[in-house]
Amino acid sequence: MSRKQGHKFRSGIQWLAWSATLAGICLASGLGYFLVFNSTAQPVTVQTVAVETGTVENTIDESGTVELQGQRTIKSPTEGAVDRVLVQPGNQVKADQVLVILRYPERQTALANQQLKILEAQATLVRNRQKILEAQEQLIADEKIRKKLDALAQEGAVAQQQVQELEDKVRQNEADIRNAQLEAQNATIQLQIEQLQRQSIQQKLQDTLVRSPLDGTVLGVSVKNGDGVELRTDLLTVGDPAQVKIKLLLSPLNAAQVRVNQVVRVSAIAPNAKTFTGTIQSVYPQAVTPEESQKQSGRSGGSSDRSNQPRVPATVKLDTPTRSLIPGSGVNVEIVLEQRRNVLVLNSEIIQRTEQRPFVWVKDSQNKAQKRYLKLGLEGLLTAEVAAGLNFGEKVILPPAEATLTPGTPVISY
Repeated sequence: MSRKQGHKFRSGIQWLAWSATLAGICLASGLGYFLVFNSTAQPVTVQTVAVETGTVENTIDESGTVELQGQRTIKSPTEGAVDRVLVQPGNQVKADQVLVILRYPERQTALANQQLKILEAQATLVRNRQKILEAQEQLIADEKIRKKLDALAQEGAVAQQQVQELEDKVRQNEADIRNAQLEAQNATIQLQIEQLQRQSIQQKLQDTLVRSPLDGTVLGVSVKNGDGVELRTDLLTVGDPAQVKIKLLLSPLNAAQVRVNQVVRVSAIAPNAKTFTGTIQSVYPQAVTPEESQKQSGRSGGSSDRSNQPRVPATVKLDTPTRSLIPGSGVNVEIVLEQRRNVLVLNSEIIQRTEQRPFVWVKDSQNKAQKRYLKLGLEGLLTAEVAAGLNFGEKVILPPAEATLTPGTPVISY
Protein backbone atom coordinates (compact mmCIF):
# COMPACT_ATOMS: atom_id res chain seq x y z
CA MET A 1 0.00 0.00 0.00
CA SER A 2 1.33 3.37 -0.89
CA ARG A 3 1.72 6.14 1.67
CA LYS A 4 -1.15 8.10 0.14
CA GLN A 5 -3.49 5.12 0.31
CA GLY A 6 -2.50 4.47 3.93
CA HIS A 7 -3.35 8.06 4.84
CA LYS A 8 -6.80 7.73 3.26
CA PHE A 9 -7.37 4.47 5.10
CA ARG A 10 -6.55 6.00 8.49
CA SER A 11 -8.82 8.97 7.72
CA GLY A 12 -11.70 6.60 6.96
CA ILE A 13 -11.13 4.72 10.18
CA GLN A 14 -11.19 7.98 12.16
CA TRP A 15 -14.40 9.08 10.47
CA LEU A 16 -16.04 5.79 11.29
CA ALA A 17 -14.89 6.10 14.90
CA TRP A 18 -16.30 9.60 15.23
CA SER A 19 -19.54 8.52 13.60
CA ALA A 20 -19.85 5.62 16.00
CA THR A 21 -19.16 7.89 18.95
CA LEU A 22 -21.79 10.42 17.80
CA ALA A 23 -24.28 7.65 17.24
CA GLY A 24 -23.61 6.35 20.73
CA ILE A 25 -24.17 9.80 22.24
CA CYS A 26 -27.44 10.19 20.39
CA LEU A 27 -28.54 6.73 21.43
CA ALA A 28 -27.71 7.44 25.07
CA SER A 29 -29.57 10.76 24.93
CA GLY A 30 -32.61 9.13 23.40
CA LEU A 31 -32.53 6.35 25.92
CA GLY A 32 -32.25 8.91 28.80
CA TYR A 33 -35.14 10.92 27.40
CA PHE A 34 -37.18 7.75 27.03
CA LEU A 35 -36.46 6.70 30.60
CA VAL A 36 -37.20 10.14 31.99
CA PHE A 37 -40.39 10.48 29.98
CA ASN A 38 -41.60 7.09 31.04
CA SER A 39 -40.78 7.86 34.73
CA THR A 40 -42.83 11.12 34.77
CA ALA A 41 -45.61 9.50 32.87
CA GLN A 42 -46.19 6.93 35.62
CA PRO A 43 -49.71 7.44 37.10
CA VAL A 44 -49.89 9.27 40.43
CA THR A 45 -52.16 7.76 43.05
CA VAL A 46 -54.47 10.46 44.42
CA GLN A 47 -57.47 10.73 46.68
CA THR A 48 -60.61 12.44 45.44
CA VAL A 49 -63.56 13.95 47.22
CA ALA A 50 -67.01 14.71 45.88
CA VAL A 51 -68.32 18.25 45.77
CA GLU A 52 -71.23 18.50 48.22
CA THR A 53 -73.66 21.09 49.51
CA GLY A 54 -73.35 22.49 52.99
CA THR A 55 -73.06 25.63 55.08
CA VAL A 56 -70.25 28.15 55.00
CA GLU A 57 -69.80 30.60 57.85
CA ASN A 58 -67.62 33.57 58.65
CA THR A 59 -67.24 33.74 62.42
CA ILE A 60 -65.26 35.45 65.15
CA ASP A 61 -64.45 34.09 68.59
CA GLU A 62 -64.81 36.04 71.82
CA SER A 63 -65.11 35.27 75.51
CA GLY A 64 -67.96 36.28 77.80
CA THR A 65 -69.45 35.99 81.27
CA VAL A 66 -72.71 34.26 82.18
CA GLU A 67 -75.46 36.30 83.82
CA LEU A 68 -79.13 35.72 84.49
CA GLN A 69 -81.77 37.93 82.93
CA GLY A 70 -82.86 40.55 85.44
CA GLN A 71 -79.81 39.77 87.54
CA ARG A 72 -79.56 42.33 90.31
CA THR A 73 -77.13 43.02 93.08
CA ILE A 74 -79.18 44.37 96.01
CA LYS A 75 -77.42 47.09 97.99
CA SER A 76 -77.91 48.54 101.46
CA PRO A 77 -80.23 51.60 101.34
CA THR A 78 -78.21 53.31 104.09
CA GLU A 79 -75.61 52.66 106.77
CA GLY A 80 -76.48 50.25 109.57
CA ALA A 81 -75.94 46.64 110.54
CA VAL A 82 -77.11 43.21 109.37
CA ASP A 83 -79.55 41.73 111.84
CA ARG A 84 -80.35 38.47 110.01
CA VAL A 85 -79.62 36.90 106.61
CA LEU A 86 -82.58 34.66 105.75
CA VAL A 87 -81.32 32.99 102.55
CA GLN A 88 -78.21 31.37 101.12
CA PRO A 89 -76.84 30.88 97.57
CA GLY A 90 -78.96 28.55 95.49
CA ASN A 91 -82.24 29.27 97.28
CA GLN A 92 -85.30 29.87 95.09
CA VAL A 93 -87.11 33.06 96.09
CA LYS A 94 -90.32 34.86 95.19
CA ALA A 95 -90.79 38.51 94.37
CA ASP A 96 -91.16 40.66 97.54
CA GLN A 97 -89.83 37.86 99.76
CA VAL A 98 -87.73 39.15 102.69
CA LEU A 99 -84.10 38.16 102.19
CA VAL A 100 -82.18 40.19 104.78
CA ILE A 101 -83.24 42.09 107.90
CA LEU A 102 -81.13 45.14 108.72
CA ARG A 103 -80.84 47.05 111.98
CA TYR A 104 -80.80 50.88 112.20
CA PRO A 105 -80.68 51.93 115.90
CA GLU A 106 -80.71 55.65 115.13
CA ARG A 107 -83.95 55.28 113.21
CA GLN A 108 -85.57 53.41 116.07
CA THR A 109 -84.52 56.26 118.35
CA ALA A 110 -85.87 58.81 115.88
CA LEU A 111 -89.17 56.96 115.75
CA ALA A 112 -89.45 56.95 119.57
CA ASN A 113 -88.68 60.68 119.72
CA GLN A 114 -91.22 61.35 117.03
CA GLN A 115 -93.83 59.44 118.97
CA LEU A 116 -93.19 61.73 121.96
CA LYS A 117 -93.67 64.79 119.75
CA ILE A 118 -96.98 63.40 118.55
CA LEU A 119 -98.14 62.84 122.16
CA GLU A 120 -97.18 66.41 123.02
CA ALA A 121 -99.07 67.73 119.98
CA GLN A 122 -102.12 65.64 120.93
CA ALA A 123 -102.00 67.01 124.51
CA THR A 124 -101.77 70.59 123.22
CA LEU A 125 -104.76 70.00 120.95
CA VAL A 126 -106.76 68.57 123.88
CA ARG A 127 -105.95 71.62 126.04
CA ASN A 128 -106.97 74.00 123.25
CA ARG A 129 -110.23 72.19 122.76
CA GLN A 130 -110.81 72.31 126.51
CA LYS A 131 -110.20 76.08 126.45
CA ILE A 132 -112.82 76.41 123.72
CA LEU A 133 -115.37 74.49 125.78
CA GLU A 134 -114.63 76.53 128.92
CA ALA A 135 -114.83 79.82 127.05
CA GLN A 136 -118.11 78.77 125.40
CA GLU A 137 -119.62 77.80 128.79
CA GLN A 138 -118.48 81.11 130.29
CA LEU A 139 -119.97 82.98 127.35
CA ILE A 140 -123.32 81.24 127.83
CA ALA A 141 -123.33 82.09 131.54
CA ASP A 142 -122.37 85.73 130.89
CA GLU A 143 -125.08 86.02 128.22
CA LYS A 144 -127.72 84.91 130.74
CA ILE A 145 -126.51 87.45 133.31
CA ARG A 146 -126.35 90.20 130.69
CA LYS A 147 -130.00 89.62 129.73
CA LYS A 148 -131.09 89.87 133.38
CA LEU A 149 -129.07 93.06 133.89
CA ASP A 150 -130.56 94.59 130.75
CA ALA A 151 -134.05 94.04 132.16
CA LEU A 152 -133.10 95.46 135.57
CA ALA A 153 -131.34 98.44 133.97
CA GLN A 154 -134.51 99.29 132.07
CA GLU A 155 -136.38 99.27 135.39
CA GLY A 156 -133.63 101.36 136.97
CA ALA A 157 -132.74 98.68 139.45
CA VAL A 158 -129.04 98.57 138.42
CA ALA A 159 -126.67 101.09 136.95
CA GLN A 160 -126.03 101.14 133.22
CA GLN A 161 -122.26 100.98 133.88
CA GLN A 162 -122.66 97.55 135.41
CA VAL A 163 -124.40 96.36 132.24
CA GLN A 164 -121.62 97.81 130.08
CA GLU A 165 -118.95 96.00 132.08
CA LEU A 166 -120.74 92.71 131.57
CA GLU A 167 -121.06 93.33 127.80
CA ASP A 168 -117.29 93.94 127.66
CA LYS A 169 -116.75 90.65 129.44
CA VAL A 170 -118.99 88.87 126.89
CA ARG A 171 -116.97 90.33 123.98
CA GLN A 172 -113.75 89.18 125.69
CA ASN A 173 -115.18 85.70 126.06
CA GLU A 174 -116.03 85.67 122.35
CA ALA A 175 -112.44 86.74 121.56
CA ASP A 176 -111.08 84.03 123.86
CA ILE A 177 -113.17 81.45 121.99
CA ARG A 178 -111.81 82.62 118.62
CA ASN A 179 -108.22 82.49 119.93
CA ALA A 180 -108.75 79.03 121.40
CA GLN A 181 -110.21 77.83 118.10
CA LEU A 182 -107.21 79.24 116.20
CA GLU A 183 -104.80 77.56 118.61
CA ALA A 184 -106.71 74.31 118.19
CA GLN A 185 -106.41 74.59 114.42
CA ASN A 186 -102.66 75.19 114.72
CA ALA A 187 -102.34 72.27 117.11
CA THR A 188 -104.24 70.05 114.65
CA ILE A 189 -101.90 71.05 111.83
CA GLN A 190 -98.83 70.45 113.99
CA LEU A 191 -100.18 67.03 114.96
CA GLN A 192 -100.64 66.14 111.29
CA ILE A 193 -97.07 67.26 110.56
CA GLU A 194 -95.69 65.12 113.36
CA GLN A 195 -97.74 62.14 112.17
CA LEU A 196 -96.43 62.54 108.61
CA GLN A 197 -92.89 62.71 109.99
CA ARG A 198 -93.52 59.51 111.92
CA GLN A 199 -94.85 57.88 108.74
CA SER A 200 -91.67 58.91 106.93
CA ILE A 201 -89.50 57.38 109.63
CA GLN A 202 -91.61 54.23 109.61
CA GLN A 203 -91.24 54.05 105.81
CA LYS A 204 -87.49 54.31 106.17
CA LEU A 205 -87.62 51.60 108.77
CA GLN A 206 -89.17 49.40 106.12
CA ASP A 207 -85.70 49.44 104.55
CA THR A 208 -84.72 47.08 107.33
CA LEU A 209 -86.59 44.41 105.35
CA VAL A 210 -84.59 43.78 102.18
CA ARG A 211 -86.91 42.06 99.69
CA SER A 212 -86.39 40.20 96.43
CA PRO A 213 -87.25 42.28 93.34
CA LEU A 214 -88.17 39.19 91.29
CA ASP A 215 -88.87 35.47 91.21
CA GLY A 216 -85.49 33.85 90.88
CA THR A 217 -82.45 32.30 92.50
CA VAL A 218 -80.06 33.67 95.09
CA LEU A 219 -76.70 33.73 93.29
CA GLY A 220 -74.57 35.06 96.10
CA VAL A 221 -74.66 36.55 99.61
CA SER A 222 -72.02 39.15 100.46
CA VAL A 223 -72.79 39.75 104.18
CA LYS A 224 -73.43 37.77 107.34
CA ASN A 225 -75.27 38.39 110.60
CA GLY A 226 -73.78 41.26 112.57
CA ASP A 227 -71.88 42.87 109.71
CA GLY A 228 -71.88 46.65 109.58
CA VAL A 229 -72.85 48.10 106.20
CA GLU A 230 -72.39 51.46 104.54
CA LEU A 231 -74.70 53.14 102.06
CA ARG A 232 -74.95 50.98 98.89
CA THR A 233 -72.96 48.09 100.33
CA ASP A 234 -73.54 44.91 98.28
CA LEU A 235 -75.83 42.58 100.25
CA LEU A 236 -76.73 39.79 97.84
CA THR A 237 -77.39 38.99 94.17
CA VAL A 238 -80.49 37.41 92.64
CA GLY A 239 -81.40 36.49 89.07
CA ASP A 240 -83.96 34.67 86.95
CA PRO A 241 -82.59 31.24 85.91
CA ALA A 242 -85.25 30.89 83.22
CA GLN A 243 -83.45 33.50 81.11
CA VAL A 244 -79.70 33.48 80.57
CA LYS A 245 -77.62 36.20 78.96
CA ILE A 246 -73.94 36.55 78.20
CA LYS A 247 -72.01 39.77 78.78
CA LEU A 248 -69.24 40.48 76.27
CA LEU A 249 -66.45 43.01 76.01
CA LEU A 250 -65.61 43.05 72.30
CA SER A 251 -62.40 44.32 70.79
CA PRO A 252 -63.14 47.44 68.68
CA LEU A 253 -62.08 45.52 65.53
CA ASN A 254 -64.58 42.73 66.18
CA ALA A 255 -67.27 45.09 67.42
CA ALA A 256 -67.28 46.86 64.04
CA GLN A 257 -68.53 43.60 62.48
CA VAL A 258 -71.13 42.68 65.10
CA ARG A 259 -74.81 43.51 64.64
CA VAL A 260 -77.97 42.95 66.70
CA ASN A 261 -79.74 39.62 65.99
CA GLN A 262 -76.63 37.85 64.67
CA VAL A 263 -76.56 34.16 65.60
CA VAL A 264 -74.25 33.18 68.46
CA ARG A 265 -73.01 29.84 69.78
CA VAL A 266 -71.98 29.64 73.44
CA SER A 267 -70.15 26.86 75.27
CA ALA A 268 -68.49 26.41 78.63
CA ILE A 269 -64.69 26.51 78.74
CA ALA A 270 -64.30 22.73 79.05
CA PRO A 271 -63.62 19.71 76.81
CA ASN A 272 -66.65 18.43 74.87
CA ALA A 273 -68.83 21.17 76.34
CA LYS A 274 -72.43 21.43 75.16
CA THR A 275 -73.17 24.30 72.79
CA PHE A 276 -76.10 26.69 73.29
CA THR A 277 -77.48 29.06 70.68
CA GLY A 278 -78.56 32.67 71.07
CA THR A 279 -78.52 36.06 69.39
CA ILE A 280 -76.80 39.38 69.86
CA GLN A 281 -79.23 41.43 71.94
CA SER A 282 -77.37 44.75 72.18
CA VAL A 283 -74.07 46.39 71.25
CA TYR A 284 -72.90 49.50 73.09
CA PRO A 285 -72.36 52.45 70.69
CA GLN A 286 -68.83 53.19 71.85
CA ALA A 287 -65.76 51.62 73.41
CA VAL A 288 -65.26 52.01 77.16
CA THR A 289 -62.58 51.08 79.65
CA PRO A 290 -63.14 47.94 81.76
CA GLU A 291 -63.74 50.15 84.83
CA GLU A 292 -66.48 52.09 83.03
CA SER A 293 -68.07 48.85 81.89
CA GLN A 294 -68.18 47.56 85.45
CA LYS A 295 -69.86 50.76 86.62
CA GLN A 296 -72.51 50.43 83.90
CA SER A 297 -73.28 46.85 84.85
CA GLY A 298 -73.30 47.70 88.56
CA ARG A 299 -70.90 44.87 89.28
CA SER A 300 -67.36 44.50 90.53
CA GLY A 301 -66.59 42.21 87.60
CA GLY A 302 -68.28 41.26 84.38
CA SER A 303 -65.76 40.07 81.80
CA SER A 304 -63.00 37.57 81.43
CA ASP A 305 -60.95 40.16 79.55
CA ARG A 306 -58.33 41.53 81.91
CA SER A 307 -56.57 43.97 79.63
CA ASN A 308 -56.85 47.68 80.14
CA GLN A 309 -57.63 48.31 76.48
CA PRO A 310 -61.01 49.92 75.67
CA ARG A 311 -63.70 47.39 74.85
CA VAL A 312 -67.22 47.55 73.43
CA PRO A 313 -69.85 46.03 75.78
CA ALA A 314 -72.38 43.71 74.15
CA THR A 315 -75.08 41.33 75.36
CA VAL A 316 -76.11 37.90 74.09
CA LYS A 317 -79.50 36.40 74.95
CA LEU A 318 -79.66 32.61 74.85
CA ASP A 319 -82.63 30.98 73.15
CA THR A 320 -83.43 28.57 75.99
CA PRO A 321 -82.45 28.19 79.66
CA THR A 322 -79.27 26.16 80.02
CA ARG A 323 -79.61 25.02 83.64
CA SER A 324 -75.90 24.20 83.41
CA LEU A 325 -73.97 27.41 82.72
CA ILE A 326 -72.94 28.86 86.06
CA PRO A 327 -73.63 32.59 86.56
CA GLY A 328 -70.38 34.49 86.82
CA SER A 329 -68.40 31.86 84.90
CA GLY A 330 -66.52 32.47 81.65
CA VAL A 331 -67.70 30.98 78.34
CA ASN A 332 -66.56 30.72 74.74
CA VAL A 333 -68.65 32.78 72.33
CA GLU A 334 -68.68 32.21 68.56
CA ILE A 335 -70.44 34.99 66.65
CA VAL A 336 -71.69 34.15 63.14
CA LEU A 337 -71.05 37.23 61.01
CA GLU A 338 -72.18 35.72 57.67
CA GLN A 339 -73.70 32.41 56.68
CA ARG A 340 -74.54 30.62 53.42
CA ARG A 341 -76.76 27.55 53.58
CA ASN A 342 -77.21 24.80 50.95
CA VAL A 343 -74.33 25.96 48.74
CA LEU A 344 -71.48 24.03 47.10
CA VAL A 345 -68.71 23.71 49.65
CA LEU A 346 -65.03 22.74 49.49
CA ASN A 347 -62.42 22.47 52.22
CA SER A 348 -60.05 25.39 51.91
CA GLU A 349 -57.01 23.08 51.84
CA ILE A 350 -58.13 21.63 48.49
CA ILE A 351 -58.26 25.01 46.80
CA GLN A 352 -54.97 26.05 45.12
CA ARG A 353 -54.01 29.71 45.26
CA THR A 354 -50.62 29.74 43.52
CA GLU A 355 -52.02 31.69 40.58
CA GLN A 356 -54.06 34.84 40.21
CA ARG A 357 -57.27 32.81 40.17
CA PRO A 358 -58.05 29.98 42.62
CA PHE A 359 -58.28 26.52 41.10
CA VAL A 360 -58.58 22.84 41.94
CA TRP A 361 -57.30 19.66 40.31
CA VAL A 362 -59.87 17.40 38.67
CA LYS A 363 -59.55 14.09 36.80
CA ASP A 364 -60.64 14.24 33.16
CA SER A 365 -62.11 11.42 31.09
CA GLN A 366 -58.60 10.16 30.20
CA ASN A 367 -57.66 9.87 33.88
CA LYS A 368 -55.35 12.85 33.73
CA ALA A 369 -55.13 15.76 36.14
CA GLN A 370 -56.43 19.08 34.85
CA LYS A 371 -56.87 22.52 36.38
CA ARG A 372 -60.35 23.86 37.02
CA TYR A 373 -60.55 27.56 37.84
CA LEU A 374 -63.16 28.62 40.40
CA LYS A 375 -65.22 31.58 41.42
CA LEU A 376 -65.49 31.62 45.20
CA GLY A 377 -68.25 33.10 47.33
CA LEU A 378 -68.19 33.34 51.12
CA GLU A 379 -64.98 32.01 52.65
CA GLY A 380 -64.90 30.69 56.17
CA LEU A 381 -62.06 29.54 58.35
CA LEU A 382 -61.98 25.95 57.02
CA THR A 383 -64.40 25.93 54.07
CA ALA A 384 -65.31 28.11 51.11
CA GLU A 385 -68.40 28.52 48.94
CA VAL A 386 -67.95 27.55 45.27
CA ALA A 387 -70.01 30.06 43.29
CA ALA A 388 -68.92 28.77 39.85
CA GLY A 389 -66.54 26.22 38.29
CA LEU A 390 -67.83 22.97 39.80
CA ASN A 391 -71.04 21.01 39.94
CA PHE A 392 -72.56 18.94 42.70
CA GLY A 393 -71.05 15.45 42.85
CA GLU A 394 -67.95 16.19 40.77
CA LYS A 395 -64.72 14.61 41.99
CA VAL A 396 -61.93 16.91 43.08
CA ILE A 397 -58.35 15.73 43.63
CA LEU A 398 -56.72 16.23 47.00
CA PRO A 399 -53.23 17.52 46.13
CA PRO A 400 -50.80 14.70 47.06
CA ALA A 401 -47.99 15.59 49.43
CA GLU A 402 -45.43 13.26 47.77
CA ALA A 403 -45.92 14.36 44.14
CA THR A 404 -46.39 17.51 42.11
CA LEU A 405 -49.27 17.62 39.68
CA THR A 406 -49.06 19.25 36.26
CA PRO A 407 -51.76 19.44 33.60
CA GLY A 408 -51.93 16.06 31.90
CA THR A 409 -50.38 14.04 34.74
CA PRO A 410 -51.92 10.54 34.72
CA VAL A 411 -53.68 9.85 38.00
CA ILE A 412 -55.26 6.86 39.70
CA SER A 413 -57.85 7.69 42.32
CA TYR A 414 -58.94 5.66 45.29
